[in-house]
Amino acid sequence: MRRVSYMSIAILKKSADNPAMITRSLLEPLDRKIVAALQVNARAGWRRIAAVLDAPERTVAAHGTELVRSRRVRPTYFTVLPQGGVLDGAIASVRCISGMNRVTATAAASRNNSVFTYLTTGEADCVFELMNERAQSLAMLLDEIPGMPGAAAIDTATILKLYKGTHQWLPGILEEAQVAALTDLEQRWEPTGAVELAPLSREEQAIARVLAADGRATIEELARATALSPASARRRLAHLQASGRVFDRAVVEPAALGFPVEAILRIRTFPGRTESVAMQLAGVPEVRYLAFTTGRHQLFVDIACVDHSALADFLTRADWTEDAVEVDTSIVIQAIKRSGVRMDDA
Repeated sequence: MRRVSYMSIAILKKSADNPAMITRSLLEPLDRKIVAALQVNARAGWRRIAAVLDAPERTVAAHGTELVRSRRVRPTYFTVLPQGGVLDGAIASVRCISGMNRVTATAAASRNNSVFTYLTTGEADCVFELMNERAQSLAMLLDEIPGMPGAAAIDTATILKLYKGTHQWLPGILEEAQVAALTDLEQRWEPTGAVELAPLSREEQAIARVLAADGRATIEELARATALSPASARRRLAHLQASGRVFDRAVVEPAALGFPVEAILRIRTFPGRTESVAMQLAGVPEVRYLAFTTGRHQLFVDIACVDHSALADFLTRADWTEDAVEVDTSIVIQAIKRSGVRMDDA
């Protein structure tokens, strides 16, 4: 029998004056378009963005600079295992001791290898993604994670395949032609599962560190940080992107773009139908993140919707639910960390 769980769908009402929710107010239309452009290409120049948006360059530059300065959007680069090794990704769902939710989530977000950390409703109070080197996974899973402050029970699921990362989420603000005009290259290969990665060179690691702090750092700044020529620094960066070792991301709260309801879905499918469900979901604009994992539920999904009615509509769509045996849904109350960036330090 198919079971769909609508956990806490109707309990969350956003309030701009509630610091516990830290919901960012909706950006103005032009600002939303600028952020959407940065989601396509975090390093695109203001002149290029202005041309694509058909807006005055000075206005776009002023708005874009303020968005970055105020940290409403955070251009950054995420690096996959800079020291090399066998990639071992996992998603941890933690039930916390009463009153310790935020303490546990902060501890998870403080880990260098955590990618995102969410406080959620439902059976798990805290959910976070980890990117590990396999040789370190045993100690982490047996000792470090269970030893986190406030953790009462922990369930971990290994990521077997990543269908869609948050850096690939485009909220539909820009037209296809505008997205194409901003796209420099498409990263067709993305490391996932048990792939073995070579260590980055000293210069490449320096590039990764600079871009993690400032995704819009200039080639000249990268060259100074690495003692390379600008041409060499540009080639190194292009290689890192093409090989799937670094990803540019414009980190932003979905609420700021008009998607205040974020939810986590754990989907159990009929045997042999996981790939079919995943393919249906991967092309859905609401889906920000989609992974095939071990455990009771085969698919872990992060979605963002305009309101609770839209979330309910999504959960009852026949195109993907017909092959779903069970869908467990929880609301993201607060994101402590997104794409490797702490969101609680603004």
